Amino acid sequence: MTTLKMVKYFGLVAASTLLLGACGQENATEAQKNTDKKSTEQVEETTFPLTLNNYTVSSEGAVFSEKEITYEASPKSIVANNQGTAELLLQMGLAEDLVGVAALYGEGDETVADDFASIPVLSEGYVGKEIVVGADPDIVVGRGQLFASAEWGTGTVEELNEVGIQTYIQATSTTDATFEDLYTDIANLGKLFAVEEKAQEFSTDVEARMDEVVAGIPANQEALDYAYLFEVEGTNVDIYSGAADTYLNDSLSYMDLNNTFADVTGEISVEALLEADPDVLLLVNYTGGRDPKESLADLKANDALSSLTAIKEDQIYTIDYNQFWSYGYQILSGMEQLSAELYTEN
Repeated sequence: MTTLKMVKYFGLVAASTLLLGACGQENATEAQKNTDKKSTEQVEETTFPLTLNNYTVSSEGAVFSEKEITYEASPKSIVANNQGTAELLLQMGLAEDLVGVAALYGEGDETVADDFASIPVLSEGYVGKEIVVGADPDIVVGRGQLFASAEWGTGTVEELNEVGIQTYIQATSTTDATFEDLYTDIANLGKLFAVEEKAQEFSTDVEARMDEVVAGIPANQEALDYAYLFEVEGTNVDIYSGAADTYLNDSLSYMDLNNTFADVTGEISVEALLEADPDVLLLVNYTGGRDPKESLADLKANDALSSLTAIKEDQIYTIDYNQFWSYGYQILSGMEQLSAELYTEN
């Protein structure tokens, strides 16, 4: 396995090999009924010191613990530890506050592309603590699994705090996260960076987009099972369980899509895939990875997989890494595209 593939693959499976299970998924109707109407909330101006319920994470970036954090003042310089987090902050008008971004592994959001281009890129891959500290930020914001002591990690919450850098871990990236946690992150970040009105406007936009996704599901649509394929080359097929990615699994449940391997940890064999026979296969595309067209061709030419329903019925869809694994609003773009391909074009 190449170094790039090992690093990227860890980005998907680190938590699932150390944690157990995923939260139960609601069906689309129940999930939508439970969505709070954020647009009716009154925007209140934040006062400091500000205390937020957030998280710390173990040194390997896998086991989360709740942590109450007090911020004495609004941070003025930010490092986003991945592309998706930077885009989320840009949506709230924080372009001038971003002093660094890393982990550019997927298709960017065109609506913030110009502002994103102005952010210093600390690393196109995952970024280490030394480089993060060198950017001299007040705070590091992002995906929880990347707050690790490993070479590819930004350093733990405690390590960063020791050198005077605060942290905010996205709730969407933690154990048992659901789509509702996106609203929590938007509200918290709005308070933390004193952009409450911008945050509220964006939260309302997110809710409206999810409403449209749910409304676009055909009447009487039966729920479909899916499986993630991380990489396909020749007869080699890497099947990813997604057990730890409860935010992603819950989001897709709004589309009546259920992860076949949501309760599975560790490696998944081709035999297990054949036995499960999911209705849909989701082929992951990421920057630096193999051309998904070549992977798709190999997948369809693999005689060992020819009995799969998804292959026989041509229910294989390419999904973008940034949209699906940024643990942010980008999942909506992925869902909108997938819905159009899955429900409209067929």
